[in-house]
Formats: sequence, C-alpha cells, structure tokens
Amino acid sequence: MMSKIITASLDQDSATSGIQEAIDALGERGGSVRIPAGKWRLRQSIVLRSGVSLIGDGPATELTIAAPRALFLIRDARKGSRSIYLRGRVPFAADDGVGLADRPRQWWDGTHALVKSMKGNLVHLSEPLNRGLRVKEGAQIVGLFPGITAVRRDDVSLRDLTLRGSRDPKGRWWQDFTYSAVHTVHCRGVRIQNLMVIDWPSDGISVQGGSDVQVTHCQVRFCRGHGYHPGTGIERSIWSHNIAIGNGGDGLYFCGHVRDSICSDSVFTGNDCSGIGGVGHGEDHHNIISNNVCSENGKWGINASDGVEHVIVGNILRSNSWKEPGTYPALRLHNAKRFLVQGNRCADDVDKSPTVGGDTPCQTRGIVESGHSDWNLVSGNVCIGMTEPITVIGRNSRAQGNLL
Repeated sequence: MMSKIITASLDQDSATSGIQEAIDALGERGGSVRIPAGKWRLRQSIVLRSGVSLIGDGPATELTIAAPRALFLIRDARKGSRSIYLRGRVPFAADDGVGLADRPRQWWDGTHALVKSMKGNLVHLSEPLNRGLRVKEGAQIVGLFPGITAVRRDDVSLRDLTLRGSRDPKGRWWQDFTYSAVHTVHCRGVRIQNLMVIDWPSDGISVQGGSDVQVTHCQVRFCRGHGYHPGTGIERSIWSHNIAIGNGGDGLYFCGHVRDSICSDSVFTGNDCSGIGGVGHGEDHHNIISNNVCSENGKWGINASDGVEHVIVGNILRSNSWKEPGTYPALRLHNAKRFLVQGNRCADDVDKSPTVGGDTPCQTRGIVESGHSDWNLVSGNVCIGMTEPITVIGRNSRAQGNLL
C-alpha cells in the first residue's frame, strides 16, 4: 500500500503557514507532506508524528521565524500555573509559540507553550509551567520555539528544507538546545537529509536521546549556538557529510551519554568554540570521529574530555585557536582514557588569526594529554611545525610512529 502524500497549501492565517494542518490530515498511518518552494512563516513549532516525512523543494523551501522578543515576569509563577504577569507591552499574539525559564530552571526544566490569550500584562498559556519561576532569578518569556520537533516518535524524516532565523548581530545566544531549529527527543529511526539551517538563535540540529539516527548532507551556518548537537543518551547515530560554519558554539557538540555513534567526512570551520567538542562529556563512549576537517575554529579543533573508548582517526586539524593563539591544541585529550588517536594531521597556515593578524600562528600545539588521561594510543599522526607537537602524560599512554 502506497503511503499518503499531501502537498501543503500556504495559509497566512495558520501559525505554521498550513504545514501542521497538512501533517494532521495524513491521519494515524502517517505519510509525506511536500512543502513547495516559497517562504513559510512559523509562529509555533511544526510537530511531527511517527511515520511522517517533510519534504521540501531544496533551498527554495524556506521556513522562517521572526526575531525572538523577550520580557521579564513581574510576579513569581508557581509550578503548574498557566498564567503569568509580564513587564512591558506584550508583543505576542494568540497561538504564538513561547518558552519560559529562569536561571536555575531552563533546558529540560523550562516550559514550552502557546499563548492562549492576553489581557493587559496578563498572559494565559496552553501548558502548565514545568517548574516555578522566580523574578529575582531572571524569570522571563521569549517568543522562540523549535522550528520542527518530535517527541518519542518513530521513523520521522526531514529532507530538502531551509530553516532560517533572523540575522541580528546583537541578538542573544539562547543557550538552550530545546529551542533548536530541529529538535527531536527520544525518537527512533530519525533521518535528516539535505537541510540548511541559517541564523537560528539557538542550536541548529539537536537530536536528544533515541536511536538509529542519520543526519547527513546538511549545512548549519551562523547559528547562535552549536551547529549540530547529539546528546542525552543517543545511541547508534551517524553524522556525516555535513558542514558547520560560523556558529556561536561548537560545529558539532557531543553531549551526555552518546555512544556507538559516528561523526565523519564533514567540515567544521570558523565556529566560535571547537570544530568538534564535548567528546567524552557526560560518559560518552565508543564513538568514532573520522575524516573530518576542523579548521579556523576559535578554540580546539577537537575537544575530548572525561570519556573512554573513542576512536579519533584521519582528521585534518588546521589553524584553530584563533581566539587565543597558542592556547588551544589542535586535539585536546583531557581526562581521556583508552582513546585510539591515529593518522591525524595538525597544521597551521599562519596569518589566520583575526585577533592577532600578521604572521602570528594560531595553532601552535598539536595533540595534548592533560588531567588524568591514560591508556591512550597516539600513533601515526603528523604534527610538523608545532611548537608543542605531542604531549603524553599518562603512565600507560603511548605515542609512537608520529611525524613531528
């Protein structure tokens, strides 16, 4: 039996321009929604169900959001409340997607909801607050939401789309991955292909938990957060043939408990922090990082810390550490154990530091163990021209056959 296919019709009165309505029309069996070329304004998240595919016409299919606006609360709000009081003129409309948090209660403890109604500075929400919010802790509401999201679903697919935020050089980095352009949570069988994410106020593509995930042939550019973000217990995932350029965090950030996953054949350049970061963070283990180019990033080419049993092979790590030339090694191994680090090329082209300029090299350190690192094999790497080519401190670690 052929799966159902529906073509979305642009509806200016819809909070998702008609896309959610097309998904809902598929019914329980799922199917595909084709989104034709054009600009589709989102005022709330597109929510996927199991067995649903969104298919665009490539870069010409553009899902956009307005610049997020935030207001502080003027009264504390209790857990479970659906009403909040705001300071200033309320900039939202009914059915707008919003997020609520304060300093101690954000990320998973924040709340995502829709605006149901407003009266003066009183706003009624569609969902109860996950946690109480306190004014003295900076409690606020922001008009921001994931562009596309799915929670505990199977076999969802995104292909040939662009998600675009608002280019605002003074805009804030919303350091909360739950606002990512694409945000899936504990889903299985996710396939994300040929997506472009540009100028999103948070992370680009975030896959939290779940299994059997493929994120391939995507580009994430100039987002305020990380480009790609696998985390929260994800297993059996592949991140390959992707590009991350000029993002505010890492090009790709491994978050907690990532295992049996591969990051390969990708390019991470000009990101503010690492090309690939968080490797080993939160008990990550048994992941492969291979054949990537990490170049001209602000800090490390690859930053690995606190993990065990990773393979880092065949990467080119070039001209990183431009934020503080000479400070960050091409590959950091901090509290890392039982890593195989083999066949990587560390190089610096000089004249690449936007902060120093001239002929000052940026990446003067190659592969460096620190902390309690031990039992690592560092072999067959090329670190010619580095002031500190390779440093191994672990009693049982070995550095052999490297070209320095």
